[in-house]
Amino acid sequence: MALAGPSTKTDDEGVVTVDDALTAGDSPAGIESPPAEPSVWMGRLWRWAPYVVPPLLYALLATYLFSRFLAHPSRGVPGGADGVIYAWYFEWVEQAFLHLHNPLFSDALNSPVGVNVMWNTAVFALAVVCIPLTALIGAGPTVGLMMVLAPVASATTAYFVLRRLTGRSLGAAIAATLYGFGPYFAGQNGHLHLTFAVFPPLLLLLGHELLVVQRRSPLRTGVLLGLAVGGQLLLSEEVVVLAALVAVVATGALAALHPHEVARRVRHSAIGLGVAGMTALVVAGIPLAYQFFGKGALANGVPPSGQRLDLAGIVRPSGLMHYASHDDIAANYAFPANGVENTGYLGWPLVVVCLGICAWLIVRRERFAYWWLITIVVTIGLSVGTPIDVNGHRVGSGPWTFLRKLPLLDGTVVVRFTLITTLLVALILAWGLARLRGRALAVGVAIVVAALIPLRPAHRYSAILDFTAPRFFTTSAVRAIPHGSRVYVLPYLSRPQPAARVMSWQIKTHLRFDLIGGYSVFNDRDTMAYNAPLPRFAHLLNDVGASGTSPTAADLAAARASVGASGVRFIVITEQQPNAAAVTRTAAQLTGCRPRVVSDVTLCEVG
Repeated sequence: MALAGPSTKTDDEGVVTVDDALTAGDSPAGIESPPAEPSVWMGRLWRWAPYVVPPLLYALLATYLFSRFLAHPSRGVPGGADGVIYAWYFEWVEQAFLHLHNPLFSDALNSPVGVNVMWNTAVFALAVVCIPLTALIGAGPTVGLMMVLAPVASATTAYFVLRRLTGRSLGAAIAATLYGFGPYFAGQNGHLHLTFAVFPPLLLLLGHELLVVQRRSPLRTGVLLGLAVGGQLLLSEEVVVLAALVAVVATGALAALHPHEVARRVRHSAIGLGVAGMTALVVAGIPLAYQFFGKGALANGVPPSGQRLDLAGIVRPSGLMHYASHDDIAANYAFPANGVENTGYLGWPLVVVCLGICAWLIVRRERFAYWWLITIVVTIGLSVGTPIDVNGHRVGSGPWTFLRKLPLLDGTVVVRFTLITTLLVALILAWGLARLRGRALAVGVAIVVAALIPLRPAHRYSAILDFTAPRFFTTSAVRAIPHGSRVYVLPYLSRPQPAARVMSWQIKTHLRFDLIGGYSVFNDRDTMAYNAPLPRFAHLLNDVGASGTSPTAADLAAARASVGASGVRFIVITEQQPNAAAVTRTAAQLTGCRPRVVSDVTLCEVG
């Protein structure tokens, strides 16, 4: 993603040339000067305020939004069942490095088949960085803290990027708040791989340097870009795909608006992109190769998603927003994106402000405005997917009809292009405010802030899955299960939250045993599945637990063969299991084990 800077100038032939002022953000020159003779301390505070105050305010806002988790960080993890997935992989990465296992594949989940880590939202690079913290305080609290940090990191990165591009702090700080804490984050707050979104702003900055400014060596810029891409591929490949597709559009628009500049810039850009590609391959090549060709790889990729943005969702708030009416919330239920994914809301005030700034810049003959308008229209077009929906009614096909035919793109959740839309909106806000001074700036800030008020989230983020586990899993009693044993834990249901709860108990043991079942992304006979396929005996135990009815002899005989094939060594029946006596009796009939009480569970060891 690249753009022509606000301080470009037009020569007599109408060709935009790069001016030194493009890098006004290199120093706080764009920031209003302090009083003529301030004290030493006041001078230092003035100089450091733009670097410290916005990140601090972002941290305070995140603390408020995640206050329920922060009050008891060891009790649960934000994000519900999805949050447990991140915690499980943080724990796995720590254990893999500690015991020198292959961190890219694990048979501790979905045993005995296992799981390919790179096909999952493991946030692998962040899990590696957090190994010491995971070892110190546990995977659940570590993931929770990363979720708190995610919007702070995203907003702070966006702030410094926008500040550098515009040379002004105030507008950049306000706009970056939208990027890190807007409707996109309100919906995705439990999805760490989507909210730790520092990459799109970095791509904007590095693309600007590589394609427009070109003041630094293409080798240096290429290495930085490659590190950013490679690192992001190990955090969330999906964000790379979203940003890369928009970057192609943005680059094409830039070239179309400045055709006379292309020839003299293409060599520099090509060198940088080539270096970036090689650097990214060095960083992420081996994990990507294992993802596509290693054990547990999904040969058919991820199936298509129906999560798309309804165009009316841009101006009709969903239940994620505080000021949504009952009619708006009801209307959103008819939109193709579910409640969590309905993240494209901007509201009429903000839409009008953005279009007003764009029109004003066009009047000022700034080609940036044309670039921005083309890029955001195409980005919104990508987010609506195909077919296009308007207020719950289908009106035709969109550009995604063609793009989804490209390799690996069919499974893209297109509504998540709203992340890039949000960044583009933040960019135009910061850009417009950077052009104002004095009273005009005060009025502009007031208008922008007023337009952002309708984006207030409906509530603090409280979707926390309780990590409280039976004492058996948190005390030395769990040593009754030898390391590496294959275990089936009850109660277990093939639905996200019950499966995730059992995974959270396994995390408490530091993955002492291999779990039959689980909630993640699995290869089920070359088809992607979110819930691990269970052996027949497990289904029978679940049925008995649900009904309390003893199985027939035929049912027992049919399920008994699956016991040996699964390799299960222990069946753990917790106090939370309904009809526990019937389940225990059935487990003994199936396996020939002698159930015994250990701490607060019934342990059935298969001979």
